[in-house]
Amino acid sequence: MARQSKLEKAADKAIKNAEKAIKKASDAAEKAGKNAVKSAEKLAAKLEKAAAKRNPKKTNTKVDVAPAAAAPASVETPVVAPASEVAPKKAPATKPTPVAKKAAPAKAAPAPTADPRTIAQLRAAAKAAGLTGYSSLTKPELIKLVDAK
Repeated sequence: MARQSKLEKAADKAIKNAEKAIKKASDAAEKAGKNAVKSAEKLAAKLEKAAAKRNPKKTNTKVDVAPAAAAPASVETPVVAPASEVAPKKAPATKPTPVAKKAAPAKAAPAPTADPRTIAQLRAAAKAAGLTGYSSLTKPELIKLVDAK
């Protein structure tokens, strides 16, 4: 029986420790949640400020508007000069005639090579001749190299 009571005590102790751990984890999760909400709110405020700086017209911020100035009690009508005293209007300026742009000189197309050999054939000929450094050459350069040998 003593053995069973020791096991029961150990089980009770394990249960209590597990309950404490659960309570700690729950408290930590709640605190982390609160901290996450605070962080998100701070970040949202920063983002709103940055957006307001970039485009102040699209923000939903309230703007205090000063009251409009009171209108004068009496409004004077402007004096209009007779038509004979008005200076004649100038004729509208004519637009200058557009000048035809000079055609850009045609870019010279690469001269076609009269040599019917392909680059692969030229490289094979360079290899057969024991030449080096031919792998990165263009077709005209390969032709010169192979024909010079």
